Amino acid sequence: MPFRIRDIACDPLFQFARGAEIGALLSRRQRLTLLRKQGKDHTPAPSTYLRERLWEAVPQQSEPERERLLFDGRQCIGAEYRIGERLIEARAGRETLLCAGAVQSPQVLELSGIGQPARLRALGIEVRLALPGVGENYRDHYAPRLRWRVKNAITLKQRTHGVRLAWEVLRYAATRRGALSLAPGLACGFVRTRPELETPDFQYFFADASYGNAATRQLEREGGMTLSGFQQRPESRGSIHAQSADPAVPPVILPNILSEEIDRQCVVAGLKIARRIVENPAMDRYRAFELIPGKEVQSDDEWLDFARRDGVTSFHPMGTCRMGRDPLAVTDDELNVRGIGGLRVIDASIMPTMVSGNINAAVLMIGEKGAAMVAAAQRNAAPIAVAS
Repeated sequence: MPFRIRDIACDPLFQFARGAEIGALLSRRQRLTLLRKQGKDHTPAPSTYLRERLWEAVPQQSEPERERLLFDGRQCIGAEYRIGERLIEARAGRETLLCAGAVQSPQVLELSGIGQPARLRALGIEVRLALPGVGENYRDHYAPRLRWRVKNAITLKQRTHGVRLAWEVLRYAATRRGALSLAPGLACGFVRTRPELETPDFQYFFADASYGNAATRQLEREGGMTLSGFQQRPESRGSIHAQSADPAVPPVILPNILSEEIDRQCVVAGLKIARRIVENPAMDRYRAFELIPGKEVQSDDEWLDFARRDGVTSFHPMGTCRMGRDPLAVTDDELNVRGIGGLRVIDASIMPTMVSGNINAAVLMIGEKGAAMVAAAQRNAAPIAVAS
């Protein structure tokens, strides 16, 4: 899996993440596994997948709105979608690949009559195939954020305000580098929240910025720093389902975050360790005071209440069309939708369980493996004859 790596400039504030400094804070068993990016960013190379001649050969549609899949009995023969007022049918010569993501792939299946029969009938959708697992098993990485005011450091706020912002715009336009090229988290690490664990179970992200509202990502007036984190393998499961037969109506997402006791314990322990990390003497030069949640938060119940109020999604939805062999599995080990011919789901929705960190690389792997499966299946397959 190819990644492009290039150097980036690191603010001195990131020196807090050096293993020698933080290591003294944690026991040998609990030691932070540091993944500071060593002044480099890691980005998948789009050109690897979208070669110029291939991109030109594939018809591109401007913001199509998925409607539903088309069938001939139990064989998927294409898809119906809308662009503006035009309703268009795309017919498949061999297979249809559904890659709408963990939020919309289950919605497309349900709009096409594949899912829980009672739910579909309640929406006025004719049942084509009963697959009770469609839309279930939804999991995500839920990340509360601790914030501090800083001193003796230039944060992202100062770098993107007034004249400095104009400079950063010019710098990005000329070099594709600078503050405008940075990811939300520039240093990260993994930690065991319990000493008996064999592998880490909590992941951190550090940013030289503080946001009043993580959903809008608007910087606060004063410079700050943020240490956020999430449980790597949450057990809490939610669901994503269509709430209307109208494809334009978004699906309903019920995350059920922190519904499992093990998840609550892990998040509380991870947040306590996060505070200890930033209270380490190595940070005295830069730490002014804790802004959120504040020193008044001390007990487990207070930490849990803070986590429920402050946490946000890490945008890692997965699992809603999970693969497997049990009755609730939606796809098989070749990513075929069970009980339907000519239809595969190839995206994060097929993941049965959460990976131990960000899901980007795993989703790229799913795409590569899915493409290889499709190619292998097509080598000796005859085209499916469909009416024009």
